Amino acid sequence: MARIAIIGLGNVLMGDDGFGPYVANLLEGWYDWPDDVQVAEIGTQGVDLTPFVRGVESLVVISSVHRKAPPGTLHRLARAEVMDRDLPNREPALRNSPYEPSLRNLVLTLEFTGGAPSLVSVLGAEPESVELNGGLSDRVRPALEPAVAAVLDLLAAQGVRPRAREPRPAVLPWWEIRQGA
Repeated sequence: MARIAIIGLGNVLMGDDGFGPYVANLLEGWYDWPDDVQVAEIGTQGVDLTPFVRGVESLVVISSVHRKAPPGTLHRLARAEVMDRDLPNREPALRNSPYEPSLRNLVLTLEFTGGAPSLVSVLGAEPESVELNGGLSDRVRPALEPAVAAVLDLLAAQGVRPRAREPRPAVLPWWEIRQGA
């Protein structure tokens, strides 16, 4: 069973919303991970994340994060920032990501039923375009490698250092592979 889950969330058909799956794809392709670390490109599943998350100690979610910053800006949210949204008796906060309410509800459900991660981190890039066009915008694409480095930093703080594949392989996401190419 995984001790740490790294999940890329987002719709790869909706431009920069696919940032999380792109980063997860690079993490899977560029590194060999310890057996207790699971890296997955999940897409747009919400509460259906339960099988990937139940029982892990640490959850790292990679997604687009909407904070009204310049496109490509990386944002890090700790568990408290994810969990503190829309609490009763509070002014509702703007969502950081289309998946945030589901992520918050997922963690709350797992706290109630058992198996919630004690560490939750969200890492994401400010999107430029979230429209049906596929592929990342030119302003967000440069944030991919810094996001990979940021995930590695988060994990290093937890004592996890994957082995880099040498030479670094070219990684083409499954959604960019063209039929017959």
